[in-house]
Amino acid sequence: MEETPLLAEDISADKVAQVVDRIDEALRDVDCDKKVKQKVKRVKKAWPEQLKRYEQQEQILDGRGSYSKTDPDATFMRMKEDHMLNGQLKPAFNVQISTNEQFISNYTLHQTTADTTTYTEHIEEFKSLYGFYPQESIADAGYGSEENYLYARSKGINTFIKYNYFHKEQTKKWRTDPFRSSNFYYNGTQDCFYCPMGQPMRCIGKRK
Repeated sequence: MEETPLLAEDISADKVAQVVDRIDEALRDVDCDKKVKQKVKRVKKAWPEQLKRYEQQEQILDGRGSYSKTDPDATFMRMKEDHMLNGQLKPAFNVQISTNEQFISNYTLHQTTADTTTYTEHIEEFKSLYGFYPQESIADAGYGSEENYLYARSKGINTFIKYNYFHKEQTKKWRTDPFRSSNFYYNGTQDCFYCPMGQPMRCIGKRK
């Protein structure tokens, strides 16, 4: 007897069809309620086909959360196009353009909605066009992330990219808030932080 799949990734149309065939065969010569056999027949007919359709859709998605039936390469993204600024979900592409001295030097099309996830691919496209990485990279806070900073550093790119909380961290309210974790006092010798009440706070684990 095979073990029952524990993860959704373990379930496939072929496996479901095999299981349903075994159930159907086991009930063939058994005197049981007709409704049970009818349900098995419906499952045998519908479930494998549904799973095959889901598998095809997963291949089209390729990690995305949505796609358009009329243009499978497009992803649904929120738009702000009318005078009321009503956000609407429509199939679209995320276009990235970089300039140098007001001349367009590179452009790329992406299927992801967040600008943060387009940075490395856009820079790599620049490298493939010109044979070298840009010396400097200037972008708004929408591109600020630890992954992008580390990537740019590894390629020798001098970045001028803010992160989302840059301006908030400059305010007096942020810097003087004793209950904000970033303001806790750190004791390097003891390798611990201290809360506003003076209690030591040591690391009990890491989670990604």
